[in-house]
Amino acid sequence: MNPRTTFRPAIRATAIASALACLTVAPAHAADAETDASADTGLESIVVTATRREEPLQKVPTAVTVVSARDLEDGALRTTKDVAKFVPAAQGWNTESRARPRFFIRGVGSNEATNNAVNPIAYYADEVYYGNTLFAGAPLFDLDRVEVLRGPQGTLWGKNTTGGAFHFVSRAPEFDPDGYLRLEAGNLGSRVAEGAWGGALKDEVLAGRAALHYEKRGGLATNTVTGHEVGDYSDLAGRVQLLALTSADTDALVEAHFRHLDGTQRPWYSVTRRGAPDRYGYTAPVGDGSGDLDHVAYNVDLPIEVESSGVRAVVHHRFDGYTLTSITAFDSGSRSSTVDSDYTPVEWYSGSGRAYAKNSVDQVSQELRIASPRDADLSWQSGLYYFQDSNRSLGTTASLTGNAATQKYYYTRFKQDTRSAALFGNATYAVAERFKLNGGARYTRETVGIDLVTRSATAASSAYAFSGDWWQPGNLESPLATYFSTNGRVANTWSNLGYDLTPEYTIDDNQLLYFRHASGFRSGNYNTYINPASALATVSQFALVRPEKLKSYELGYKSSWLDKRLVLNASAYHYDYRDMQLVVNQVYGGVFYPTLANAGRGKVDGVELETAWRATRDLKLRLNLSRLKTRFNELVANGRSYAGFNFARVPQTTALVGADYRLAVGSGLLTLGADWTYTSKVNFNVTDKTDPYALQTGYSLGSLHASYAFDHERLVVGAYVNNVTDKRYKVQAMLYQGGLSDGSGGHYPTAYGDPRTFGANLTYRF
Repeated sequence: MNPRTTFRPAIRATAIASALACLTVAPAHAADAETDASADTGLESIVVTATRREEPLQKVPTAVTVVSARDLEDGALRTTKDVAKFVPAAQGWNTESRARPRFFIRGVGSNEATNNAVNPIAYYADEVYYGNTLFAGAPLFDLDRVEVLRGPQGTLWGKNTTGGAFHFVSRAPEFDPDGYLRLEAGNLGSRVAEGAWGGALKDEVLAGRAALHYEKRGGLATNTVTGHEVGDYSDLAGRVQLLALTSADTDALVEAHFRHLDGTQRPWYSVTRRGAPDRYGYTAPVGDGSGDLDHVAYNVDLPIEVESSGVRAVVHHRFDGYTLTSITAFDSGSRSSTVDSDYTPVEWYSGSGRAYAKNSVDQVSQELRIASPRDADLSWQSGLYYFQDSNRSLGTTASLTGNAATQKYYYTRFKQDTRSAALFGNATYAVAERFKLNGGARYTRETVGIDLVTRSATAASSAYAFSGDWWQPGNLESPLATYFSTNGRVANTWSNLGYDLTPEYTIDDNQLLYFRHASGFRSGNYNTYINPASALATVSQFALVRPEKLKSYELGYKSSWLDKRLVLNASAYHYDYRDMQLVVNQVYGGVFYPTLANAGRGKVDGVELETAWRATRDLKLRLNLSRLKTRFNELVANGRSYAGFNFARVPQTTALVGADYRLAVGSGLLTLGADWTYTSKVNFNVTDKTDPYALQTGYSLGSLHASYAFDHERLVVGAYVNNVTDKRYKVQAMLYQGGLSDGSGGHYPTAYGDPRTFGANLTYRF
C-alpha cells in the first residue's frame, strides 16, 4: 500500500473544507482561562505528559520546559524552531526557510542536511514520532502547549531521542464551544490568517475541532540576476479532529492534517576574505560579511516546496483502574529544492555550480500501551511500538559551465526503508512516603535497508545539452556511467536495550530532588554524500554509519517558593557519547566535501537554571541560564585527529531574561512583554573552531510584544517586534572553499538569521 497516493488528496480536501465550514460558525463565547484560581497570587499549575501520563510539571523527575499557547501567540512564534529560545541549552537552527530545522539540546543534535537525515532530537506531534526532518518545520497554530524534554528519553519515547524531544500538543476537541479568528500584518509583506472552532456535534457523544493557518511573506533579498525575491514563502496548514465518547470507559479521537509550503529558501551569501574578489573576479554585495544583505546575484534561484499530510487515531479504554491506549498514524511527505551551490552569478567549476534535491517519505507507526492505576505503591506502564518508513530520494549536482573541459554532472538516487519494533516498560515504586524509585527499559530491533546508485556524465566534446529540466538525469543528452552502486538493496540490523533509573526524594510539598541515569540510542544510517570527484576513500563516499549511543547522569532539583509565586529548577549533567553521528566538513583542493561519519567518543558537561517569579499580581519574570562544555575524545577524519575539539553548532552559554506585565486600563486589560536572549560563540564546522569567517561570536536578540484585550479577552489587539536591534548574526557559515592553490579567490557560503520583524494582529474569540 502506498499511503501517499491513497489518502493524501482526500485528507487535504477534507481538512480544508471542514476547517472553512467550521470557521463560519460563531457559537456563544466560552472564556479561555489561562490560569487556575491560584494565579492571582501564584504561578499557574502546569500539567505535562512527559511520562506519558498527565502530571504536574513540578512533580516530574526529569528536565522539562513547557511553552504555553499564550507564549507562542504573544511572541509571534511562527515555526517549530522558534520554540527553542525558551528552553535552556536548546537551539533551533534553520537555513532552509521553514523546512528541515536542526534541533540541538545540551550539545546533542545534527548538522546533517541529506534526504535521509535522522535527528537525535526527536520531533513529536500529538504523541506521534516523525522520522524524516521534512515533517519538522511545520507552522505553529491552535496549540495547547509545547513540551521540550531534555536528556535521553528512550524508555517511554523511543529511538532517536538521544538528546531529548520536542513534543507539540494540539488543542483537543471539547464539548464546550469555542473558537477564534486571528489576522496579522507585518513588515516584509507578512500576512497571517488563522482560525479554529470546536464544540459538541452531539452532546456528550461527539465533539469536533477544525483549525486552518495561512501565512505569506515576501523575500529577505532580491536576486539581481533573475529579479526574483529570495526568502519568500506561502505556508498553508490545517487540522481536523473528531472526539467520540463511545462509552463511559472508552473514547476515540481521529485527526487529519495537511501542509503545503511553497517559496524560496533563506538567502545565502558569498562572503570573501576582506571583501576581495573571488577566483572568477566577482565580489558579492555582502563583501566580507558586513555589506549589503538586501541583494544577491545567483544564476540559479532557490525554490523550495514541502507537502505533507496524514491521519492519526487514538483510542483510550479504561477498566478496573487500568488504561489501554492505542495510537495509530499514517503520514506522507515530500520536499524538493534547487540551489545555486556557489551563490554567485558565475557557474563555478571548482566544486559545484548548482544542485537539486527531492525526497518523498511514507511512514506508518503503531503504539499500544497499558498503564496501571497511578495511586498504587507500584505503578507501571508497558507497551509495544512499531515504525516503518520508505524514503525515495534524488540528488543532482552539476556545473553547467558551457565548457566541455570544466563541466560536470552527476546524481545519486536511492530508496531507503526502515523497520523498527520495540518492547518497553516503566515503573514507579513508592519505597517510602517521600522516596520513589523510577525505572524502565526498552528493547529495540531495527533494520535499515538502502538501494543506491550514483552515476556521472562521461567526458563530452561539447557543452551538455538537455531535452528538459537539467536536474532530471533522463534529460541529459550525454552518456552516464555508474560511479557507485549497492547493486540492489543492502540492509543492516541493529538491536539495543535502553534503560533509565531515577530515584527521587520529595523534600517537602514544594521541593523535589532526583538523580537520573539514562541511555540514548540513535539509529544506524548510511552516508549518501557521494562525490565522484573525491579521490579519498573515506571522504564523500558511500559508507555505513553505526548507531550512536549515549549515557547520561543528571542531578536535578525542582522547587516552589513564596506561596508558589517563585519556581526555581536546576540541574547538572554529564554525558558520555559513543559512536556519535556527525557531518564532517572538509576542503581538499578548494572543493568542499561533507561526510556523515561516526566520532569515536565525546562528552558533555553542563548546568542549567530555569526560574519563573510572579513578583506581583500583574508582573511575571523569568530567567533561564545554561552553561555547558563539549569535547571530542576521539574523532579522526581522513587521518587527522580532532580530539579536543568542541561539538559544532553548540554555544557554551545561552540565557533568556523575560518579563510580562498586565494592567487594567479602562474596561480592558493591557499586556506588555519583553524577552532578551544571549547565545555565546558558535563554530559551525567540526573541523574548524578558529576561522572568524566560519563562526559566529556571541550575540543577543531582543523581542517586545504588547496587546490590549476588550470584553474579557473576546477581542485582542496586539503588536510585536522581534530582533529589536536588527542584529546581524550567522545561522550557518561553511568552510573556506573554491580558492586557488595560493589560498586566494575562495569564499565562505554564509546564511544569516532573520532581520528585525514587526507586525500587528487582531484576535477575536468566539
